[in-house]
Amino acid sequence: MLLKLATAALFASMCALTAAPISVLWWDSTPEYSAQAPDAFRQEMSDYLTAFGGGGVFSSTYVGSETPGTLAAHLAANAYDVIVFDATSSGPKFNADDLLAVQNHYLDNRNLLFDGTLYIRNIVFGATTDFPGVNGDTGRLTANEIYQLGIRGGGIMVGTDHEGFQTDADQIVGAILPGAAFTGITTPSTDGQWNGTDLLQTLIGSVVPVNILNHWDEVPTEGIAPTGVFLDFLGNSITLYSQVDVADKPGGGPKFSYISTSWEPGGRVIEVTDPNDPGDPNGGEVPEPATYAMVASGLLAAAYFRRRR
Repeated sequence: MLLKLATAALFASMCALTAAPISVLWWDSTPEYSAQAPDAFRQEMSDYLTAFGGGGVFSSTYVGSETPGTLAAHLAANAYDVIVFDATSSGPKFNADDLLAVQNHYLDNRNLLFDGTLYIRNIVFGATTDFPGVNGDTGRLTANEIYQLGIRGGGIMVGTDHEGFQTDADQIVGAILPGAAFTGITTPSTDGQWNGTDLLQTLIGSVVPVNILNHWDEVPTEGIAPTGVFLDFLGNSITLYSQVDVADKPGGGPKFSYISTSWEPGGRVIEVTDPNDPGDPNGGEVPEPATYAMVASGLLAAAYFRRRR
């Protein structure tokens, strides 16, 4: 009960500090694939964000379109802190106007997150692919990713499936970081390494690492997120860091990046090699109130910069 009351108080404090929720555009260019990925499932993830924590943390707008040019028209009339590209297609879904609009968004927000696992979070496939996942962890992972973008001033998330279904995602990636494309096909295992705790533990909810790896393990093929140093379309050097690496089945071999970001992971490294080991990001400890206060201060700064912008 005390934990619930503390959580409610933290959410209330966060909403008061930010003054306005992080505005999100959830752009769905993914086909339904014979009802494996119905539009209603994609919209469910957007609605989850708006309702997260009782509301007031995010304000998410869902738009489903596979028609080139519609993104540019939408962004001409609307502005967002974060754009989520729910993009898993074997064909192009964006034209030159759309990509220019994405570049303009980048100029205002200047922060990126590439996510190679967004598609499988809510599909008709298996026991772990029903959003928001086991104990709600895939939902909280999604919220944590967008939260991390929001407190940094906004950005872009690109979701993709395995090789051959990355065309629209790579269109967006290539418009910002030419040469930074999703590659390959991996068969994920429960052997992985979280290189930090940014996406696992924030003010708005913790994620059990092994639940995410078990989720990925159930889906047979995934793409590899780009990492390394790239030049953006303006000629600026941008480094993409891996937030989590996963080994191919049966595990124990080379690990590949599944989520990469334009900021270096913070917090300790968490190894997950046993599906029965939860890999608690807090090391079994409840975060101290001082930790929450530090994050709240960051939220206050983020709110200030959003108002200034």
